[in-house]
Amino acid sequence: MSARLSEAELDVWQRLQTVTEMLRREVGRGLRVDADLSEAEFTVLAHLAEAGGWARPSECARSIGWDSSRLAHQLGRLERRGLVERSTGADDDGRAQRVTLTAEGRRAHRRAVGPHLRAAKQWFADALDAGQLEALDGALAAIEENAARLQAESGGDRK
Repeated sequence: MSARLSEAELDVWQRLQTVTEMLRREVGRGLRVDADLSEAEFTVLAHLAEAGGWARPSECARSIGWDSSRLAHQLGRLERRGLVERSTGADDDGRAQRVTLTAEGRRAHRRAVGPHLRAAKQWFADALDAGQLEALDGALAAIEENAARLQAESGGDRK
């Protein structure tokens, strides 16, 4: 395997970077306008909602693919806005941290889901036919499998 990207690989890689950034910007714009949330804030709230309303910070960070310092920064912002609460004492020795959605956090998440899904439909799904969607799903699965293999080989310390 060559250590360098071919011209075609480089072109597709650059397009992926550009399109990914554009999608994040546009979906994020809709979240900000319609729900007063950043994309990162929505990501954390969505994870907590899917996890039943609470999670340990380490589990949350791992699940969304962030390092703990990035999550801590977002949790601080969300806590200051009254959307989450952090607490300790969820395990036998009282040291485990826990992040919980507040009632306002649940409302903010619910307000954001519709705009988020509409933006995903408009900016992503509407651009693809069924064959393209299936091919993209296969390509993303292959990238995910490769990333998991590389992380396992390196001891899991890559993010």
